[in-house]
Amino acid sequence: MFKPFGRENSGDSRPMGTVDKDTIVAISTAQAPAGIGIVRLSGPEAFSLADRAFRAYSGKAFSPSDQRKLRYGHIIEGEKVLDEVLCVYMKAPHTYTAEDIVEVNCHGGRVSVQKVLALFLRMGARMAEPGEFTRRAFLNGRIDLAQAEAVEDIIRAQTGLAQESAVHQLTGGVSKKIKGMKEDLLRLLAHVEYAINFMEDAMEDLPREPMEEEARALLDRMDRALAGAETGRLIREGIKTVIVGRPNVGKSSLLNALLEDDRAIVTDIPGTTRDAIEESYQLEGLRLRLIDTAGIRETDDLVESLGVDRSMALLEEADLVLVLVDGSQSIRKEDRAILEKSAARPHLILVNKVDLGLSSDAQTLLQEEGDGGPALAISAKTGQGMEDLEKALSVLFLEGDDGREGADSLSNIRQINLLEKARDSLSSALGGLETGVSLDALDVDLQDAYQDLAAITGESIEEDVLNKIFQDFCVGK
Repeated sequence: MFKPFGRENSGDSRPMGTVDKDTIVAISTAQAPAGIGIVRLSGPEAFSLADRAFRAYSGKAFSPSDQRKLRYGHIIEGEKVLDEVLCVYMKAPHTYTAEDIVEVNCHGGRVSVQKVLALFLRMGARMAEPGEFTRRAFLNGRIDLAQAEAVEDIIRAQTGLAQESAVHQLTGGVSKKIKGMKEDLLRLLAHVEYAINFMEDAMEDLPREPMEEEARALLDRMDRALAGAETGRLIREGIKTVIVGRPNVGKSSLLNALLEDDRAIVTDIPGTTRDAIEESYQLEGLRLRLIDTAGIRETDDLVESLGVDRSMALLEEADLVLVLVDGSQSIRKEDRAILEKSAARPHLILVNKVDLGLSSDAQTLLQEEGDGGPALAISAKTGQGMEDLEKALSVLFLEGDDGREGADSLSNIRQINLLEKARDSLSSALGGLETGVSLDALDVDLQDAYQDLAAITGESIEEDVLNKIFQDFCVGK
């Protein structure tokens, strides 16, 4: 009888991994001047430790009916008051970690929370590791791994769109998408397993045509998800936007115009910019990592030459290239070389200095590239055309199917790589269906695809992979 690999058919509904039964404690808020600072406990001794340290102003001891209610009192050590606090008890399993949790709301800053933390450590709690609260939530089955990774994305989000995308994943948007793909794979696997176990002439009786249609439809869904995943990555990480051009075409002026600040030095002297300057620029929820580069030209100046080499390397790595040419002058050999080099990357051609009048070469460039293509006339000095540039940037990353998919897509390279592997295995299975390979070979390909999808949500995951995922989380979350 068919049973896919993984935990979900093993009789244990929890994800793979082991939950440490220690009671852990950490400061869960930033240690800076603030109204409150929260010390969080989770584990089997959370309630008893808090009961020993917390003295309610009413004098009443904690009772089960008090859970999820803020109680006013003091944290004490012996007869010494460490801080005036509000304390809340939350009973498992309906908590963040699915364990007993206590949160002590202290005065903000460093001293109060550090004193309360030190007290609980002396009482026997263990300092939480980075991400350990969220890791316990995953291992206890309250959230899946994709949702756990979304928690970190929310914390690190630098734009509203990135935060919205992470919240969508936290609430199960990505998990539902992966679950649907797994269900489709299970149907294909069931056909193969049934044929292997119960059909006399399995190779002949297998319903290949319907299975091929199902596999193609699933491949199409995976392709759309992968296309959206790249946009999703850019939403979360920021779009590496490299400004390139020969010297004195207005690269630094463009950076300053977008930032509305004199961030880069602007002079009439060629080669002023010798190294890359990076700044963040917000556009409709997108974060562009704007990088102003050294002007690209042949030079005997060693320092400027190093800057040119760096510019070329950044161009190769860019998510988007903004290619500037001086529209008031004829298009030079260096401009043509840069345009040719940038053609392999997503790019916009910006014909700058339109306020000085356009040369015939610049007008021709706009006509050639501007008819539905990536060319705009702008003036970084006067602001002319800047609204058109912002609109073009928005269209590139927020409109169309990829943009819509991106906001609720896979959030990181781990997830994307696993979906790519699942897609490759399914593609191999489809090829096998079309050419009539053995059922055992089909079974292996489909099982591999299922395993990789399951790993996205953590139903089958190695301990060292878990360690790597949570190592960059902040302590207290």
